Amino acid sequence: MSPTEDATHIIGFLHNNADPIANLDTTTIELQALRMARNDDMDSSLSKIARQQNRSIVSLLVDIQRNTMTTHNRTLGFLEKLECLRSPHQSNGQKTSIMVNRENIDATKDCQYVALSYTWRGSRHERKAKGLYHVQEHHGPEFKPSDVRDCVFDRIFNYMRTIGVNLLWIDRHGINQDTNDCKNPTCTTHEACNQKREGVAVMDLVYKLSCYPVGLLGRPIKSAWELERLANLLQGKLTSGSGANIQLSSETTLHTARTTLEVLRRITGDDWWRRGWIFQENYKGGMEMRLLIKYSGKLERLKRRYQETRSYYGTPIFGSVPGELCIRSVNLFEETTRLCLAYSSATAKSDKKMERTIRVLLQRAGKYKLLLKPSESMTPRIITEINKRLMCEYWDIPAIAANCCGYAVRLNTKQLEQNGTSLSLSILAQCLLNGEVLDNGRPTNPGASNLTMPGYLKEAIFSRFKSNQRQHNLTFNRSCRFFNVSLTKPGIRTRGHLWKLHKVLDTRGWPSQGDWVDDLHGKLKPLQRRRLAYLARRLERDNHGSLSKSIREHLEHDADLAGVAQRNLSFTKRYLNTMAAEIADAIAQGGSLILGCLWNPDVADEHSPYRAVFVWDSGDPRAQTSNESDMDEILVFTASHPEDDGSKEFDLNDLDRHVSFEVTVEGFISGRSGRIPSLRIRRWLPGMCFFKDVPRGDVMFPWPQELEGITP
Repeated sequence: MSPTEDATHIIGFLHNNADPIANLDTTTIELQALRMARNDDMDSSLSKIARQQNRSIVSLLVDIQRNTMTTHNRTLGFLEKLECLRSPHQSNGQKTSIMVNRENIDATKDCQYVALSYTWRGSRHERKAKGLYHVQEHHGPEFKPSDVRDCVFDRIFNYMRTIGVNLLWIDRHGINQDTNDCKNPTCTTHEACNQKREGVAVMDLVYKLSCYPVGLLGRPIKSAWELERLANLLQGKLTSGSGANIQLSSETTLHTARTTLEVLRRITGDDWWRRGWIFQENYKGGMEMRLLIKYSGKLERLKRRYQETRSYYGTPIFGSVPGELCIRSVNLFEETTRLCLAYSSATAKSDKKMERTIRVLLQRAGKYKLLLKPSESMTPRIITEINKRLMCEYWDIPAIAANCCGYAVRLNTKQLEQNGTSLSLSILAQCLLNGEVLDNGRPTNPGASNLTMPGYLKEAIFSRFKSNQRQHNLTFNRSCRFFNVSLTKPGIRTRGHLWKLHKVLDTRGWPSQGDWVDDLHGKLKPLQRRRLAYLARRLERDNHGSLSKSIREHLEHDADLAGVAQRNLSFTKRYLNTMAAEIADAIAQGGSLILGCLWNPDVADEHSPYRAVFVWDSGDPRAQTSNESDMDEILVFTASHPEDDGSKEFDLNDLDRHVSFEVTVEGFISGRSGRIPSLRIRRWLPGMCFFKDVPRGDVMFPWPQELEGITP
């Protein structure tokens, strides 16, 4: 019996024997069935995985890297010859076959196409008929009846005619499915197999590049009160406040909130919200993603009343597509999340039934910037949500996670699966190889062995980032990663610079307007430029000329870039400007700064010129001494590296990286280039560093102690 047949039998058993108290929804049941059929360990504790594999967790992670790590070159040739379908002329109700022609475009240059996100399995609210549309074959002029449901084509071509776009990308026809039933996952013999593998590898870019990504939802809006509840939600009328103070608006009763949540529960109960690959499609569609929801014909007049009504984002809440509500995905996600948080706050989580509904809504339609703290990483949430979605092949999770998180290093999942390797640990290894930071300096958790991998990652990943980019904290945190990582038995090895901190500067009493600068224009704000200019003058007065000169040169470069678009700046300039803003803002608040020089553990009592300045905590007792020689040894590890763009042929899915941690040295490990410091993280410590012509050195971050202790 195949895994799919196994799953079918198990689903039937679980449906018939489900505990009503557990309130299992169909997604939970199907997840359990598929995992039982495939022996998936995503819900297994780390200690159980260690026993099953008869190896320690650390040794398993090291082996996953050693045996199967590959750099994943995603060919752009598929995108440069993207196979789209041209929208046919309106059928005018004809029952005869409708011919749909193919057309190739270069999606790296032409984004004027619709990228369709839909479920292959039809909704119970849809007609299952198919065959009305005949699609041109991949090769030659022949046409063949499509396996895509007629209603899918009807709806998407209706949308395309409304917005005036003629080209459609749909996976069923955009990726060659004619693989001759080949069972070899790494087949290079069949052209169709090569095309399919290349297409799946870059499918996330199809949605990211498209100007018109669209999701087709199955469950329609049936009544006037549902439409009105949805309209009020999308206008932001149901909630008020921001951050931790989001609450129900004064006009919103608990009944109104509860019934609106019920509408959202019905909408998100559709299969579209529960599929793993669709999670990626919506995530990569980003701000451009639109969702289409059908509505009853009797609601046409009511819908037209909202024709000019706009959301917070300035877009019409329902659009003008005949028979469809056209909703901006980010708007729906944000307002859904706000309502969930406001209702929970108003009821103090006493409504247990609605709390279960809210839990599911936040998992399927949660807005990260509202659910996560500004200091957190998005990665654990992304992996948890992918894990809760359905997919035929659970070894697709590493690829989906890599596409969503921006991972250049991939794993040979087919080989790992054949070797019986743990899926959970493969995903964790992939995270670490791509630079995700485990907080090895936090207190040890004695119960870590009982956590699943997603649960452990949420707890152990570093979540104490600090950024002054208040509107884009999560984007900043996403880039806070190591680079050039290798997993070893002693720990995670990477490269960067170590700084020894000495002199503290108390900025209280510094002039609020800073110092004179010849040019106030630049990427930095005028007051930020003036405060940095004053810092440079103070450093020069105290005979720290090298650091003073570097800051002045940065201000000059910043002025030269005043008219340059942010996206056109080099990574080095963007990152240094971010750190410069941190320093300037600390001065504005009368905070303390601390100066640092490069540190080499192999050179005793080295004290090179100051080449860095960091934001310091004024309340830290180590900052109270004015005598540098009396200060305890304070070290900072920094590393930064621009993304690898790949080449004209390949996309590496990389991103810029930067870290800046105060660390403690707990020992040294012998290496080819000398002693390698073994570091524990204390905290995030931002600063401006100037290390031109100084090579990076190797460092080791030991494994968190509780992870080292998980053995069979």
